[in-house]
Amino acid sequence: MTSSTKNSIIKGTFILTAAGILSRFLGFYNRIFLTNLFGARELGIYQMIFPIYMVIFSFCCQGIQTALTRQVARPDFSESTSRSCLLRTACIISVTLSLICSALVFFGSQWISLKILHSSECAECLRILSLAFPFVSMKGCLIGYYIGIQKSGVTAWSQFIEQTAKIGGVYLLATFLLHSEPKAYFAVYGVVIGEILSCLWMIFSYIHTKRKEPACTGKCSPKNLYRKELAKDAIPLTTNRLSLTALQSLEAILIPHMLNLYFQNGDASLILYGTLTGMVLPCIMFPTTLTSSLATMLLPAISSEYKNEHLITIRNIVRKSIGFCIIIGIVSTIFLLLFGKWAGNFLFDSPTAGELLFQFALLCPFIYLSSCLASIMNGIGKAPLNLLFSIMGIGIRIGFILWLVPQIGLTGYMWGMMISYLLQTGLLTYTIYQFIYKQTVPD
Repeated sequence: MTSSTKNSIIKGTFILTAAGILSRFLGFYNRIFLTNLFGARELGIYQMIFPIYMVIFSFCCQGIQTALTRQVARPDFSESTSRSCLLRTACIISVTLSLICSALVFFGSQWISLKILHSSECAECLRILSLAFPFVSMKGCLIGYYIGIQKSGVTAWSQFIEQTAKIGGVYLLATFLLHSEPKAYFAVYGVVIGEILSCLWMIFSYIHTKRKEPACTGKCSPKNLYRKELAKDAIPLTTNRLSLTALQSLEAILIPHMLNLYFQNGDASLILYGTLTGMVLPCIMFPTTLTSSLATMLLPAISSEYKNEHLITIRNIVRKSIGFCIIIGIVSTIFLLLFGKWAGNFLFDSPTAGELLFQFALLCPFIYLSSCLASIMNGIGKAPLNLLFSIMGIGIRIGFILWLVPQIGLTGYMWGMMISYLLQTGLLTYTIYQFIYKQTVPD
């Protein structure tokens, strides 16, 4: 591994990890605050809208953001003017798509709530959430740009500002501005405020960055060139992400419905769904602050090294990254097995959350490792295979939700997650081995 590649990955991972840990702590406080503010049932309603949010995000932003990161990281796009023009093109496309989606969700919120989410109480939350989409898209493009040029400090500050504004906005609404009984839409106002302020921070940072750069005499190439370069990566990535996110959203939407069949009680299913998605899964995913930061920095680094056929460098990166994720996963599993029940009571005053943390503990190594392996796959240009493996995993989980959750509750979902992540990590590991370790191209 070259010294510059190693240092950029370590530095970027450290910065994103430090910001991520701080943001996750703030997010934990926010979860605890929301649980105490309006309870697990309203938390369940709040969580139900995020499948819609993720579908919109995948369609408008995620593929474009990843494509922008890969394009900006290319050696032939090292010139500042080319990067700026590419960023401008990405922002125009992404924000335009998000404005269309905002209008559709705002005016169609009642239909989406009744026909897709099967809960009229989600309509107000969706109308409020739709206001955030353009800011999410703009911020996503800027994040992709900064990750591509390996300046992760700006992204780190954006995470911190988003979480702080989200918590502060909900607190102000609940404490000073609104005097009615707190509802789920209070928390959605916090999401919108957080996205707006973090987007403004990213815009300010970009303007400041451009002012510090030496004056550039170059001109943008024809716009069609940048659209072509971006579309070549963004269209398949967006198609893949949208397909995957649609299935993930179906998975999330099905859980409360199948729990309702198990309990024969709508309120009980919403309470357990809120406990799972608002308390348990955030705890399990907390260490992904470390692994996701690593995965984010791996994408441009591996993409650049793979284009240059530096396989020995890639092998070193892959070996150390996988070892790191496995260690984090094993430590997290041991902690949850020993202290999971205590953590559920201490953090959320919920014995149910503690029991679920204990049950889901064995998933940790596979969840953390899969995100790292998926980023490696994208970096070496194997996104279609990555998509196929992810779809297979989600298909297994959906099957278990439909088959076992109505009979044995969330234990059925836990078994579905275990089998799906075992299959997914196994296939990813085998594929990466075939494409990286079986090749004989010299470094």
